[in-house]
Amino acid sequence: MGVSRRVVLGFGSAAVVSGGWGGVAVAGEPRGGAVVIRDARVFDGWRVLPGRRWVLVRGGVIAGIGVGAAPADGVPVVEGRGGMLVPGLIDSHVHTFEGSGADALRFGVTTELEMFGEPAGLGAARRRRRSRGRVGTADLWSAGNGVTVPGGHPVAPGYDFPRVGPETDVDAFVADRIREGSDYVKFVYEPGNPPERPLPSLTRRQVEGTIRAAHRRGRLAVGHVEKLKLYVEAVLAGADGIVHAPYDAVATDADVAAIRRTRSFVVPTMSVVDWGLGARSLLEDERIAGWLSPTQQYLLSQEPPDRPGRPDFLGIARANVRRFHAAGIPVLAGTDAPVRANVSGASLFTELEHLVAAGLSPAEALSAATAVPARRFRLADRGRIAVGYRADLLLTSADPTRDIHNLRTLHTIWKNGHQVDRTPPKE
Repeated sequence: MGVSRRVVLGFGSAAVVSGGWGGVAVAGEPRGGAVVIRDARVFDGWRVLPGRRWVLVRGGVIAGIGVGAAPADGVPVVEGRGGMLVPGLIDSHVHTFEGSGADALRFGVTTELEMFGEPAGLGAARRRRRSRGRVGTADLWSAGNGVTVPGGHPVAPGYDFPRVGPETDVDAFVADRIREGSDYVKFVYEPGNPPERPLPSLTRRQVEGTIRAAHRRGRLAVGHVEKLKLYVEAVLAGADGIVHAPYDAVATDADVAAIRRTRSFVVPTMSVVDWGLGARSLLEDERIAGWLSPTQQYLLSQEPPDRPGRPDFLGIARANVRRFHAAGIPVLAGTDAPVRANVSGASLFTELEHLVAAGLSPAEALSAATAVPARRFRLADRGRIAVGYRADLLLTSADPTRDIHNLRTLHTIWKNGHQVDRTPPKE
């Protein structure tokens, strides 16, 4: 494949990495693209608008939405032919490497929320996401370096980053992360996990201090927590969200009620516990396979290690998502790519399919990848099809609000109003 393979930040999946941050720099266009998309149905991030609509894009933002004759403004016209127009997708749990943002964009993920990553490229990412020019990569928000302890998750051989020790001033540690450019703060609260190599973790007091420090500086605090008991402790301590569903036990009514009272959200990342089920479905689908890059093909072909006697993590996670969603706890879609045969972009399709299997309607699953994360992560200019919002748009041939698998009929993507070239790289 022409580049070296190593484990990205030790998150448990081989990946293709050669340093840096993925994607293409802004091409220098000061303004965004212009287009009219007409005769399309519109899912606005929350609901399907009645009838067929036209959507006018100018300067990279949505300038108008209407019915009837589309404006004759001298801009290019795209025939929707009754297809479904959807906001650009937001993946609420990724880890990036060179080229992953371009892979994401080629499958309609126009915004990625990174949950641990090198901070060196955060300034460039911030400038790029403010642009309305033509770009070749998804926009990126990031936690940068997360808050964890020496020897704790993530295990990252060969990669050195700051960690919290027993005497560390947690408030100052969080302040340093924000100075590095972290958009929000991620902490790891997983003592003793996984069982075959028990890892140290933050203490409960350190978790509480991390959350207070983030909130004091106007940042969200989100947690890597996989055990139900610790999940409840973290949200009761004030965590804004947890970026995994509990995999070890199904929440009781009392657990669900306690979580709901905190008004926290969950990013279930069920794709990391489906043991390659989603990966195989992508590789076998001709609507997907032809658009995969060599990196995506390689990652999706990696079989997760066999663990005889392991718990039914996917079944437990689905049961928890079903209970959380029924109680009104906000659910956001995230893949944790590139962990365990997941990839940027395409694996969000399978994550949405898992959400539907866990009880969300197809429209609710689409909201979990558009309007809901935009609201919860305070991304004010995206996640919706509405006047004034950024023109990150997808057009599908079939209706994904009726069957979430129809998202795989995606055929046209616009980023900042510019049509995205979906041709995958050869190497």
